[in-house]
Amino acid sequence: MRGSLLSLIAVGGFCLTWALAGNGPATKQTTADEKILDAAKVSSDGPALLAYLKSRTLTQDDRERVDVLIAQLGSSAFKVREQATQALIAKGPGVLEALRQALQHADLEVHRRAELCISKIKENERFPEVPAAVVRLVGQRKPDGAVAALLGYLPFTDNDDVAEEVRGILVKLAVQGGKADKSLVAALTDKEAARRAAAGEVLVRAGALEPHKKAIHTLLTDTNPAVRWRVANALVLAKEKDAVPALISVLPDVSPIQAWAIEEVLFQLANGKSPPAVPPSTEDGARKKCQEAWQAWWKDHGAAVDMSVLANPQRPLGFTTVILLDINRIMELYPNDTVRWQIDGLEKPLDVQVLDKGRVLIAEFDGNRVTERNFKGEILWQQAVPEPQAAQRLPNGNTFIGSRYHLQEVDAKGKRVFEYSAPAQGIMKSMKLPDGDIVCLFEDGRVVRIDATGKQLSSFRIEFGIPLFGGRLYTTDTGNVLIPFYNYNKVVEYDMTGKVIWQLKVEQPIAATRLANGNTLVTSMSTNRAVEFDRDGREVWQYRQSTRVTRALRR
Repeated sequence: MRGSLLSLIAVGGFCLTWALAGNGPATKQTTADEKILDAAKVSSDGPALLAYLKSRTLTQDDRERVDVLIAQLGSSAFKVREQATQALIAKGPGVLEALRQALQHADLEVHRRAELCISKIKENERFPEVPAAVVRLVGQRKPDGAVAALLGYLPFTDNDDVAEEVRGILVKLAVQGGKADKSLVAALTDKEAARRAAAGEVLVRAGALEPHKKAIHTLLTDTNPAVRWRVANALVLAKEKDAVPALISVLPDVSPIQAWAIEEVLFQLANGKSPPAVPPSTEDGARKKCQEAWQAWWKDHGAAVDMSVLANPQRPLGFTTVILLDINRIMELYPNDTVRWQIDGLEKPLDVQVLDKGRVLIAEFDGNRVTERNFKGEILWQQAVPEPQAAQRLPNGNTFIGSRYHLQEVDAKGKRVFEYSAPAQGIMKSMKLPDGDIVCLFEDGRVVRIDATGKQLSSFRIEFGIPLFGGRLYTTDTGNVLIPFYNYNKVVEYDMTGKVIWQLKVEQPIAATRLANGNTLVTSMSTNRAVEFDRDGREVWQYRQSTRVTRALRR
C-alpha cells in the first residue's frame, strides 16, 4: 500500500474524494447524493441545502444555552438532570461536538449523561449519510453564501469524514474571480478553533497564501494545537520551509493519528538523510522525545532540505511491514530496522495493508475476520469472514477479501457488493487489480484473471509442487504476477499469457512483492527473514528474526 497515507497528506491531510466534482455535468456521485436526499425528504436545490446546514449550526446564543444544559447534567436534582438530558437529545446532531467535549468532564454523571445523549442522538438519526451528501451537493451547486454556510457548519459536523468533505469543498470554492472569499478571510480570527484551522489550511491549499500570509502565519502560534497542526501541515506541503519547525513543535500536543501523519511528512523531507527513528507512539513522553529528535535533526539538516521532494506523494518512505505468523504479530520497521509500531495478539494474520490515518487492515485466518485497527491494535472495524486469506482496501473505500472458496467485496457497512464462488479447486492467493479485474492462483496451479462479473478473461497453468498457505497474489505495475515456488527455491515473474519474464533463486520463498525501485522483497521460510533483491539477484537488505517472517511489504 505504498503512499496511501502520503496520498492523504498531499492534500493537506484530508480526503478530497469528491472535492473536484461539480466542475461540469452531474457525476454518478451527484446522482447518488440526490437519491439519498430524496429518500430523506430533503430538497437538493441550493437554498434548501444551505438551510439544512444552518439548521445544524449553533449560533453563539445557541451554544451558550447548550453549555448551560450540559452543566445541568451534573445537577444535584434528578429532575433537572433528566430535563437537561432530554432537551439535549431533542436538539439533535448540532450538539454532538459540545457533548463530545463534555466526555472530558471531571463529573462522572456529566460524562455518563453526555454518552447517553450522543448514543440517543445517533440512534434517532434515520439518515446518517445525508450531511455528507448535502456538503457534496453544495460543492456541485455552488449557491450564494455556500462558503459562509460550510464554515458555520464545520464545528458541528457529525464526524471526521463529513468535516473532511467540508474542507475539501471549501478548497474548491475558496477563490472566485481571483479573490479569496471574505468569509474565509474573516474566519482566520474566528472564536471557533475549527473555523480558524480550516480558514488557514484552505487558503493555503487554494493558492491564496500571499495576500493573507501574515494572518495565516499567526496561526502557527495559535493556542489550539489542532489549528497549529493543520496550518503548519498545509504550509509545509505548499513548500513553505519556515513552517517546518512549527510542524515539529506541535508533535507532543496533537492526536496519535496527527502525530503519525507529521512523522511521515518529515520522513519525506529527510529523503533518506539519516532521519531519527523515534516513534511518535502514545506512551508517556514518547512524542516529546520524537519532537526533540526531529528538532535536533532539523537544526543539523534543515538548511539543506529540498522542499520539492514533497511534490511526489508516492515517494517511498522506506517503512517495511512484516508479519511474524507463528507469534501472531505484525510490525512496521523504520529504514534502520527499529520498530515503528507493532500489534500483538492477532489470530493467524495472513495479509496486511497499512492504510491512511494510522490504520492497518488485517486478514486474520483463525479469527475468521478481517479487522481494521489503529497502530495500538484497537479494532475500529471488522468483517466476519470464514478463514480469510487476503484483505485489500480499494480506492473506492470498499474492501476486497479472498478466501479459499470465495472472493467478495464489501462496502464500509459490510454490505456485499461483489462475490465469486470458486470451483472445487480452492484459491490459494488472490488480488484485485487497479482496473477492477481479479487475479487468482488456484490450488491446481492455474493462474486465472477474471473481470468484475466473475467472467474468466485469461488463464495459464504452472507446476509448483506442494501448495503453500494462501494470501495475496502480488502483481507488478505492468500487471505481471510474482509466484513464489517454495519447493523449487525460486520466485518467477509471469505475464498473463504464462510467459516467464524474470526469475530469482531464493531459498523456500513464501511471498514476493515488487518495490518501487524495481527490486523484489521476498520472505523465506527456512531462513526466517525478509530479503530485498535487486534485478540481478543480489541481496541489498535483509531483516532476520528467530521466528518465521511470512510477509513483508514496503511503503
